[in-house]
Amino acid sequence: MKRTALAAIRSLALLSTATIALLPAHAMAQDATDDAVEASEEDKAEIVVTGTFLRGVAPVGSNTISIGEAKMESTGAQTANELLATIPQVTNYFNRVPGSDLAIAINQIQIARPNLRNISPNSAASSATLILVDGHRVATAGVNQASVDPDLIPSGGIQRVEVVTEGGSSLYGTDAVAGVINYITRKRFDGVEVGGHYGFADNYWQYDASATVGKDWGSGSLWASYSFNKNDAIFGRDRDYIRNVNYATLPYVGRDLDCAVPNVSYGTVINADPSRTVRNGGTIPNPAKSCDNSENNSFIPKAERHGGIVGFSQDLDDNTSIDMRAYYSERKTLQTSDLSGAGPFGANNFYANQLPAGIPATFVVGPTTLFGFPSTNIVQVNFNLSPVLGVSAGEKFTNIRQYGWNSEIKHDLNENWQVRGLVNWGESNTRYGLGQISQARLNTALAPAAGATAANSFNPFNVTANSAALIADLIDSEIAGQTKDSMINLRAIVEGKLFELPGGDVRVAFGYEFLNDTLYRRFNSDVRRNGGLEALPFSKYKRSVHSAFGEIQVPLISDGNGGSMLSVSASGRLDDYSDFGSTFNPKLGATFKPVKGITLRGNWGTSFTAPTPLDQLGSLSNFTTFNTFVAFTRPGETPPAGGGTAAVQGSLPGLQPQTAKTWSVGADFDLISGLRLSANYYDVRFENILAVPFSGSPFTDFPANYRTKLTGFTPAEVAAFFGDTPGAAATIAGIGSNLVYELVDFRTGNFGIVNVAGIDASLNYNMETGFGGLDFEVNANVPTRRERKISPTATLTNDLLRDNPKLILSATAGTTIGGFRAQASVFHSGGYDIVPITAIAVPQTSVGSFTTANLFFKYDVPSSSGILKDLSFTANINNVFDTNPPELRRNNNNELGFANGSTLGRLIQFGINKKF
Repeated sequence: MKRTALAAIRSLALLSTATIALLPAHAMAQDATDDAVEASEEDKAEIVVTGTFLRGVAPVGSNTISIGEAKMESTGAQTANELLATIPQVTNYFNRVPGSDLAIAINQIQIARPNLRNISPNSAASSATLILVDGHRVATAGVNQASVDPDLIPSGGIQRVEVVTEGGSSLYGTDAVAGVINYITRKRFDGVEVGGHYGFADNYWQYDASATVGKDWGSGSLWASYSFNKNDAIFGRDRDYIRNVNYATLPYVGRDLDCAVPNVSYGTVINADPSRTVRNGGTIPNPAKSCDNSENNSFIPKAERHGGIVGFSQDLDDNTSIDMRAYYSERKTLQTSDLSGAGPFGANNFYANQLPAGIPATFVVGPTTLFGFPSTNIVQVNFNLSPVLGVSAGEKFTNIRQYGWNSEIKHDLNENWQVRGLVNWGESNTRYGLGQISQARLNTALAPAAGATAANSFNPFNVTANSAALIADLIDSEIAGQTKDSMINLRAIVEGKLFELPGGDVRVAFGYEFLNDTLYRRFNSDVRRNGGLEALPFSKYKRSVHSAFGEIQVPLISDGNGGSMLSVSASGRLDDYSDFGSTFNPKLGATFKPVKGITLRGNWGTSFTAPTPLDQLGSLSNFTTFNTFVAFTRPGETPPAGGGTAAVQGSLPGLQPQTAKTWSVGADFDLISGLRLSANYYDVRFENILAVPFSGSPFTDFPANYRTKLTGFTPAEVAAFFGDTPGAAATIAGIGSNLVYELVDFRTGNFGIVNVAGIDASLNYNMETGFGGLDFEVNANVPTRRERKISPTATLTNDLLRDNPKLILSATAGTTIGGFRAQASVFHSGGYDIVPITAIAVPQTSVGSFTTANLFFKYDVPSSSGILKDLSFTANINNVFDTNPPELRRNNNNELGFANGSTLGRLIQFGINKKF
């Protein structure tokens, strides 16, 4: 299969070369484009928009959202992700704070990435939404994610953003399942422009600044832009809707046990101070001795971003032009919390005499742990180091640097044909670190050997009594990871007019693309001393992709006015990967205009997401474990006493692409001057989704991954299950005489299925008046289907019945009077049902809707000369009514008492911009 695919690609590449040689040359000047909106008709004929490789035409049958500079300005967004959070189709971030993702689990999520239709998990290595810059790829970033970080794109250099809300693998290859988001940078710039914003909310601030300088000399332009932004952290104590409380009791009290007043537990008994004050002012009665550590956790991390981009454009002659870009970006993110811990307490500890009375002596043993958590036959002590280190000692950081260079040359072969060549190079360097208490050293200090002294025993009952040297030794540790990704991308496209029909030109584009991706990764899942990551070697994964693609657009029927009544298009791409093989993805589209003002459109295609180098590295670095713990109990079985679990983790060999079939139909109505109504129905069926085989019903959902045996598996059976995975022999030797009741294969594989469908609708109205203008816009997404299967044998789940809004909507109304602009926007996420939990004191059956309102004002100073010329001021008030997201009463992990959105609070922001 691979040889056939590669031969086809090489043949098409040779055909491209032959076609270029045979086409006659003809001098034709190519005018550069200043702006897609303000370009002349001649310039527009040269523009290539997202979703097609053809010049001067819109993608046939497609639905595209375009965001220009005015829209970007009115949102007051600091980052590209904040801009996308105003678009209902970017489901995972709409009406939310994207940066809050970076505070969930830094060792899993280093990138807040937009997710059209929300069909791929944020923590997965791959993404089903393709991010492009100027129509080409940039190097991915992330230690456990292989994704483009939109926050690293310098905002000062962005001219517009185009979003295609449908599959695009027939042109762009991998990741374009749910759609494509393309950031288009400036083409030309002349002069100097500086600007900045400062915003504040309760216990929060943010600011940004940018500067752009350039020169346009007619036949070319050189410009450079730099952007900087920074924001403060928001802690749980800063927002009353953020809380980690136990909803099973009234009054609600915190459910963390790692408190400043220590908790001591054995079996199901907890001993601690019988009263404690919590944030809500209530008293925790005995035996519910807990606290709410979300108070001191940063829900929005501190962040600092630098971004610079240099652009150069030049007409080399009447037929040839070149565009070059070079960029550098860096983002530093810091989340802080208090440092807390738990461990098994031993009888030899110097402070054993401070244990609460009544603890049976048989419980003071240890240490015995599983994944760092003690088993139930020991005394466990939970404590918090905030009395000695403060509430921000736990630092978790992410640092991402990204840089690259690309050059695209265009040559007009004659008045109809053009050849375009791209050379594109990029690199990224991502690192994260989680400062923690060393569990191994803590276990030793809590349960030391006989003859222990105060110097080598940890006192959890009064953490301030411990020596500074012991505390420093315990916290000199981190979980860390690092990746370096290097990308080389080459592309050649031949595009032009085949012949003319009554409805217009039949245009084609075909080409060849090469991608080489080299990834280096190192990480430690165990706690090491600070700086220990540098001593670890990198694991390397390298692959190459050869691709051939083609596109044709045919205007079949004339509309009688020089345009086309019916246009059809076809495109296809063959991608040949060096690791898993080849895949071909076609797409068909049609646009029909039966009468003036009405457009009907539709498309069908297939798309895919390739296993990332990170996924593939997992299959090269599988590892085995054994623990004296039963991970899951098979229904109807009672695990034998002392039974344990042997497991293998990593990725399965031979991972295959995640595949999708997509189609959509839509209509646009332009019946009244200034008024446009659009509707679009979409359907995405996403299969072979990469996931870890883990669920609440593992024995039925993943029958091949979970095995049990009441009499215990023999060493030979365990060895056969592990195969030749690294560390298997050592793990089997470590099992010793322990009984292995359960075998588990936790390796990532192609398991899941997601089917989504829905309706996108928009209404736009612009009216000129005697005093200026009025405008109104509504953009909505209405999901009609969301079905999920976590494995081929799992039960199909209708997620639309619960945990998903039925309506996502934004509406904006504005007026322009001379140099003054006023605008109001509303963002609405509909409520939804949830499964009630009977253990909750006040059961909840639904989550309410979340609606926020924003105001924007802009004033252009009316002056034709002097310092006031081209000077403007802006003001944004986001979440005018300081609305909190709806309450969620559930005790699941990472659920902090709210749902269906998030907010910074009422954010007031002022801005200034000046052109010279």
